[in-house]
Amino acid sequence: MKKSRRPKKEKDKDRERLMALTKDSFDEIWSFDGKTLPEHVCRYKLGVFYEVNYKKKQIALEYYVSGNLYNKKIINY
Repeated sequence: MKKSRRPKKEKDKDRERLMALTKDSFDEIWSFDGKTLPEHVCRYKLGVFYEVNYKKKQIALEYYVSGNLYNKKIINY
């Protein structure tokens, strides 16, 4: 979960981590330096990136499955 005002670089790092956590194997996924294997490949069925934007009163949800972005939606509250 991130607040929308956090740096893009930080949010992208979390997205990369969700891809690694939901990946079935080490295939094509590397750590941030592009050379070493990721810390965790857990084969989780679902990873969720949750971002809150208080100014716009929105919640952005991204669902990761099998190492890829599966679906993205924005909820207004």
